[in-house]
Amino acid sequence: MNQTTVLVTEDDSDILELITYSLESEGFRVHSAKNGLDALSILSDESVDLAILDVMLPDMSGIELCRKIKREERLENIPVLFVTAKDEETDKLIGFKVGADDYLTKPFSPKELVARAKALVKRSKGAKDRFLFRGLEIFFDRHVVEVEGNRVNLTPREFMVLKVLIEGQKKTIARATLLERAWGMESKAGLRSVDVTVTRLREKIKPYGKCIRTVTGFGYQWDPDGFVIQETAAPVPSEEAG
Repeated sequence: MNQTTVLVTEDDSDILELITYSLESEGFRVHSAKNGLDALSILSDESVDLAILDVMLPDMSGIELCRKIKREERLENIPVLFVTAKDEETDKLIGFKVGADDYLTKPFSPKELVARAKALVKRSKGAKDRFLFRGLEIFFDRHVVEVEGNRVNLTPREFMVLKVLIEGQKKTIARATLLERAWGMESKAGLRSVDVTVTRLREKIKPYGKCIRTVTGFGYQWDPDGFVIQETAAPVPSEEAG
């Protein structure tokens, strides 16, 4: 079983030691940093399942560190738990606004810290295996897609294209990238194969096919607003209405 890895960034040596000991006692692997630059260096070299950040750091605030983490595609899905002496509501709102997942105020119980860490890691790992958007549900680990509770049969390539687009989180994915991910680098298929597959995929996941937006001349993106706009568009009044 893989060990869960946590990055702890805290400039107070006593608190850092307490957090590290509490997590390691529960089987976590801990990387510790006393400032934001050291934390970013660790993140560039290590795979991390959770980041625990102090808000007040010597070189940059935990808020800024969290913002940098969430801007990196490789790091953006790492859950972030703030541990700080600040307990004002505005501070919490700022933390959540930049992408924090939870907030714990000092002084804290080590047991509560560990419980929250476990909950965040469990939720994060569960989210990677399952995607839910209204009536569209996807189980990535089982390669199952359901629309309004009904199983949709996708080919392996259709499923992979859908997975790559959703994981892109509104980023435009080049057709060449989709070809490489779904067909493999050794495939002789051309970019036209991607277009045909996307067309079939849209038909199969109706009405959620509207969420797959074409970016002319480049590729495709997963945009949930495409579904919402269609669903909430106001009806055009008839001429007979009076």
